[in-house]
Formats: sequence, C-alpha cells, structure tokens
Amino acid sequence: MFKKSIIIFLCLYSFVNAQETQYDELFDLSLEELMNIEIITVSQKKEKASDSLAIVSVMSAKQLKQLGALTLYEALSFLPGIQLNETYMGYTVLTFRGLNPGLYNNKALFMINGHPLHEKLFGSSHLEFLPLEMVERIEVVRSPASVLYGTNSISGVVNVITKQGIKNSNEIAVRGGSNNHAYGSLSLHSANISMGASYQNDAGYNFAGTTDEDGLEVNKPYQNDLKNIFLDAYGKEWRVQAAYFSSQKEKLGLTATNKSGGLNDYESFYIDANKVFALDSGKLNIWLRYDYMNKKLSTLNFPVNPTTVTNVVERYSTEIQYKKDINEGFSYIIGAAYEDDKTDPLLFIDQTDGSIHPASPFQEKYNTTNISLYTQLQYNLSTNLKTILGLRYEDNSDTKSNFNPRLGFNYRYSEDTNIKLLYSEAYRSPTFLEKYANVSGVLLGNVNLKREHVKTQELGVDTKLNKTNALQITLYHILLHNEITRRATGNATETEYYNSDGIETYGIETELTSKLTKKSELIFNASYVNGKHLKHIQGDNDIDYIAHYTSNIMLNYNFTTHLSSAFSTQYISGKSYLLTSGETGNINGYNLSNITLTYKNRPYEVNLYLKNIFDEQYTFPESVRQNIKEIPGGAGASAYLNLRYYF
Repeated sequence: MFKKSIIIFLCLYSFVNAQETQYDELFDLSLEELMNIEIITVSQKKEKASDSLAIVSVMSAKQLKQLGALTLYEALSFLPGIQLNETYMGYTVLTFRGLNPGLYNNKALFMINGHPLHEKLFGSSHLEFLPLEMVERIEVVRSPASVLYGTNSISGVVNVITKQGIKNSNEIAVRGGSNNHAYGSLSLHSANISMGASYQNDAGYNFAGTTDEDGLEVNKPYQNDLKNIFLDAYGKEWRVQAAYFSSQKEKLGLTATNKSGGLNDYESFYIDANKVFALDSGKLNIWLRYDYMNKKLSTLNFPVNPTTVTNVVERYSTEIQYKKDINEGFSYIIGAAYEDDKTDPLLFIDQTDGSIHPASPFQEKYNTTNISLYTQLQYNLSTNLKTILGLRYEDNSDTKSNFNPRLGFNYRYSEDTNIKLLYSEAYRSPTFLEKYANVSGVLLGNVNLKREHVKTQELGVDTKLNKTNALQITLYHILLHNEITRRATGNATETEYYNSDGIETYGIETELTSKLTKKSELIFNASYVNGKHLKHIQGDNDIDYIAHYTSNIMLNYNFTTHLSSAFSTQYISGKSYLLTSGETGNINGYNLSNITLTYKNRPYEVNLYLKNIFDEQYTFPESVRQNIKEIPGGAGASAYLNLRYYF
C-alpha cells in the first residue's frame, strides 16, 4: 500500500511541474504566509511559531479544508509525533511521542481559545464542541506546557483557535457520503459575535472482523452521531464563549466484550468569560469558567441486565493573571487559579426496573479543589538569544503539592534559522476513576496512586532553507515517572490501577514545507519514537503498543483559478502487543491515502473527499485489559460530497 501511495505522489508531482495554467490568489499557499502565522499558546502573546520558545506545529483552516478532515482528531493525527487510536470504550485518543493515554485523552491538554476541556472523572477531553468550519487554526505544543495551563498537559497542548470578526464569511455547509453519513453546519460572523452549529448523523464503519474477550465475533456499526452549538462574543477588552455538544457513539463495551457494548451518550456544556483591565502599563486578566458533562453509557448485559451507567461532573474555576512588557527584551506573566471539581456518583442503573446495582463503582458525591500559582519570565539576553523561565505551584486536595519548572533558549543563528533548547517538567494527578473505581471482576482503583511526573528535554531547529522550503527538526528525550497504568489482578478479567516505575521515550521529528511551483505546495513530516520501561516488567524491555515510525505527505495543487486538488497519505508502522496470557505479537502497519477535489466559484464551493482509497483494513492493539489483540481502526474506502455556500 505504501508503494501505491508513493507512485501516486510521484505522478502528481510530475503533473504539477508540467502544468502552466493561470494562477489566482484564491488558492495562494505562499511559504511566507505559512512561516509568518502568529501563535499565542506558548507565551499568551502573538509571535511566530519559529520565534517561540517551544516546539510548535500549526494547522490552518485552509489546510484543514485541503486535508478533507472530518474531525479534529483526524486532522491532528497528520502532525508529527501524534498517533490516533480507537478504544473499546468508544473514545478516539491521541498519543504524543509514545506516551500512551490508554482508554481516555488524559495525557495531553486540549483547549478551545485557552479553555481547558478535560473532565475530572476520566480526565479525558472531547473536541466535538464546535464545527470544523469555525476553526481559524490549531496550535500544537508537542511537550508539557504546565506552567501556564496546569494539569493534563504532560505530553502536549492542543489549542483550537476559532474565527472572529467580519473578515470571515458566513457559511452554510452540507455533506453526505459513505456509511449513511449526513452533516450540516451554519457559521455566522459579525463585528462582535461569531457563532456556529452543526449536526451529524453517521451509521459508522462496521466492527466486523474482530472478536471480543469471550472469543465471539463482533458485528455491529460504530455509530457516531453529534450535534453542537458554539457562541463567541467579544470586544477589545472582553470575551465570552459558550459551547454545547451532544454525542451518541457506539462502543465495544465497558469491558472489551460485545455483551457489554452499547452507546456512549455524552452531553456537555461550558462557558468562559474573560475581562481585561489596564493596570500600571500592564494587563490584568480575569477568567470565570464553568464546565458540565453528563454521561450515560448503555450496556447490553452488564453487570446482569441491560444497564445505563450514569455520571455528572462539574467544574467551577477562576483565574487571575497579570502580564507586562517591561521593554522589548523583557516581559513577565504572574497568575493564580482556583478550581473546584464536583463528581456525582457513578451508578449502574438497571434498565428493567430503574434500580441501582450494588456493583456501582461509587455511590457518593466527591469534591476536589486545586490551587495554582505560576509565573513565566521571558528575557532577551541579546538581540539573537531569547530565554524563558517558568514555575508553577499546585496544591490539590486529593494529592500532594508540586512544582512545575520550565526553561528554554531560542538562539537566532541567522535571519532564517532558530535553534531551540528546552526543558520542562509536569505532573498529572490521578483521575477520580483511577483512584476510587471499585467494580469487582472488572476494575479496581487505587487510593494510594501517586501523580505522574514527566521530564522533557528538546533540541529543535526551525529554518527557512530558501524562498520555497522551510524545515523543522526536533530531537527529544522524555522520562515519565510513576506512570499510571493497569495490570491484571489474577482474576481473568479484572485489572487494577497502579504506578509503574515509569518509561523513557526518545525520538526525532521532522517537517518540511515546500512551495513546489507557483500553484502547488508539499508538506511532509516524519517521526521516529522508541523507548523502554525504566525497569523490566514482563519479558522484553521495549514499550508495547506504540508505532515507532510514522509519516505524512500532503500535496496540494491548483489546476485553475477555481479548481484544486489535494493528495494525502499517512503511514503508521506496526505495533507490538502483550496479552495477560503472556502471548506477544504484532499488529501490521497501515497506509491511508486520501484525495480531495475542490471547485470554488464564490459564493459556492464543492468538495469531494475520497478517503482510504486503497480500502486499507487496519486495527489497533488493545493496550488496557490486554485480553484481545486488536480493535478495528476505521472505515474502508469511502467518499463524501461537501457543498458550501458563502454569504
């Protein structure tokens, strides 16, 4: 399959260089534009990614459209060092640099306009709060950024920046295609308000072709229905954003068995209000935030009868921050945050009579608080050398306090080349489930769990090779101490949480952006990651369940002023697995190739998305209970037609 993708890529490259059709700014993908995209996540002020004191990848709205991504998860998997995975619990999770999050997105921090999305029960994050049409860009820091953002950011930070202002067109989009997929969205923008809403109905790809923990064949669709509303009101010194989503997604089971399968039904809402005050030539920021999530997980026959697993979590938080630029070479940020997390009981409700099953994991409310103090200083030692120093203190009512330091240097070797040397530490507190779950025969929590502690070192180079080529290369080394993971208890189906001695990962990431011709652009990235357990656990010392090699190619070409195409291919190498029975093996690697065709003639636009054109059948190894070898990875060959109207 990989050879087929390379052949298509070479053919398209030859075709690109042979064409001399008229060029139009409508499809301008200038390298200068990409190099000068300003980000805010690293220092909370506008700066070019190459000038920032972090390893950053940026994906623009234009690239999202060319990629033909149907979800933010899919889009993020095309960035270096990030791997996508499905879990039997119905989650789509992203692994950064070999740090496997297991069932939930709990090792990277996901945000929308700086609003953290993680919830307390599982520690997971959902990216379904807004239509893709509302995304201006995605900023990804592929290392801890805990100094400014706190917990859940031990492997990376993803900040989705949304569109604002009348510079953006209003838009209606509708889409239909394979797996009975139907989608519609509306995006509206004015001088002070932007809003969007979308609806998706998707029967999903089929689970057929795998077996569950009981050895029975699984044959059902991976349904994925969704609706959301996003509202953003803003002025020069204030901003209020609110978002809501509801989703129904099929899962294989609470355990990896067909008999406990059913729908994940999530309903979530957040509101984030920010006010800026001018104070002593600096800026005082105040945020008030509220998050709510209601979970209803349907099971077919677990524990005994058809059951609904219910839980509600809420988070109240406030943050005060002062930042000031002393002069061109020195600036600082100081801040304090308070967070109050409320977790309702996690109950098993028998659907036949509404009774509460005695095996419910916990039947009382629980409350935790977290207080944070932080500072970040940025100082230019010379015209070519920038430094950053940060420190965050956190005191959590459920675990002990800790300090998160951060230190970095960015040396401008030449006008077009920056060399970065970075060090950061971060902690992740155990989630409520990891500490207090108690489902006999299935899962046991551990009240003595320690926080995960990660130390990351990075050496990066951002360089513009010439007028048409830009290159980013990163070397990194990560130590994760007290890794929170699960192991078998001796019961054939039961696992418990514990702190392992930890893992070490190291690797290299590279990304090339190239303007091939006046009408075409190539983006290529590749990653290598390896690692080991800090102490031998079972058998081989290497880490299981990670792909050592990944690569992505995205080639965009404009035929005429109105017609363009994009080809993308993604290669993920094989992954090893280790079952509780002692059996070891490998899941084959895979190569996904896609084509996007776009016809644009304002106010209309038509997109044809051809996904997985070689009909690759791929799977993921199951890394949590380790009783089955694999979980289906996604749909086979599929096609979607998307229509847009701008007004």
